[in-house]
Amino acid sequence: MKRSDWIRFGAVLALLFASVGLLYPFWPFQNLIKLGLDLQGGVRLVLQAEGAAEMETERRKDLVDRLVTIFSERIDQYGMVNAEIRPLGVDRIEVKIPKVQDPEQARQLLGRTALLEFRKVIDAATNADDLLARRTLLQEIFPSNDGKEFFLVEGEALLTGDVLDNAQVRLSQDPRNPGLFIALTFNRAGAERFVEALRRLQVNDRLAIVLDNVVYSAPLVSASIKQAAQGGWRAIQDSTTITGRFTMEEAKLLAVVLRSGALPTNVQVMEEQTVGPTLGAEYVRRGTLALVLSFGLILVYMVLYYRWLGLAANAALVMNLLLVFAALRGFGATLTLPGIAGLVLTVGMAVDANVIIFERIKEERRTGKAPRACVAAGFAKSLSAVLDANITTIITAVILFLLGSGPVEGFAITLGLGVAASMFAALVLSRLLLETTGLGERIPVRPVPTQA
Repeated sequence: MKRSDWIRFGAVLALLFASVGLLYPFWPFQNLIKLGLDLQGGVRLVLQAEGAAEMETERRKDLVDRLVTIFSERIDQYGMVNAEIRPLGVDRIEVKIPKVQDPEQARQLLGRTALLEFRKVIDAATNADDLLARRTLLQEIFPSNDGKEFFLVEGEALLTGDVLDNAQVRLSQDPRNPGLFIALTFNRAGAERFVEALRRLQVNDRLAIVLDNVVYSAPLVSASIKQAAQGGWRAIQDSTTITGRFTMEEAKLLAVVLRSGALPTNVQVMEEQTVGPTLGAEYVRRGTLALVLSFGLILVYMVLYYRWLGLAANAALVMNLLLVFAALRGFGATLTLPGIAGLVLTVGMAVDANVIIFERIKEERRTGKAPRACVAAGFAKSLSAVLDANITTIITAVILFLLGSGPVEGFAITLGLGVAASMFAALVLSRLLLETTGLGERIPVRPVPTQA
């Protein structure tokens, strides 16, 4: 073989081993390639930060970055794995959480502001109207979490949740108050501020624990807690609890949003998409069937029409798909239903370069040239057409990826990778096979006899 053939052989061998190494052990498919929500089921939410659009660019970017961080912490602490969170546009955040069946749970986890406040209770009643007469301009009325009681509280919070170190779900051991509660732990600065607040309160005053303008509990300030406050911040650092009629999921969610901190602004759910796992599995089955059928039909067609040259094209097609799946695995890309459509389109386009080259080789053969000369001339004279067609497609895929979102991105990724892989397979692997294995000697046309 010539030096150029050895270079092609080395490149093909290196990529082949790298692809096999990335894809081994080849099954199950969902462990090889990360599947999108439309294929494995889950929830997609687009949340908009209120007031962000009117902010200066730097402040808006900082706000969105903080929201992304808080969302990430909440999802990680709640145990939702493989979520994707990213800014979308100037004031929106896209969140994809696979394998979540309850969109309400996701909305509660992400959309809850989680502003925790401790406020002094002025009065309480079972009807909010009974408190309106006593309310002043600086006071507010909040309902209890069960809606059975209303509290008139001071407008200024004694303490807020930004001083929390931890929030854990606990099971009550008190037979008089069974059930779950949230145990709060303050950091040192928060505990010191809590001590100061307790010293200003009197015995039998009530302290409302307010979360997002809802009172979860309003315990009395006892003589024992007042005495403990005299001993300093360590004595009351982990003495506060939030009680209520919680289910385990509600208590867990509440603890998570308290630990991750309050959102810097309110957010609204602008878009919501939920896909069940059964529908996702059906998409995978149909998409795989379409891919296999198109792959098989093209393999048969190329052999029937181009005979021995078709074997080289089929080898390039197999290499093309191997490279695409390896690239998806290597880059950690997500395969979506439109991505499968991109793969099916890629299978059809993968032989396009070979078709152009083979037709040029056949034209050269008709002029009476020797087979090896026809192969060399076919690749040389069709190179510009192959590059023009494929590079323009790649440019389109890049534009779709940069300007599109969600399904459009998935289609653009697989289309772009497929076209790039098809160029390598056609220009390197096909040429290597035609020039070194004898397949190039079997061009399926005869030279046109020249007239004497």
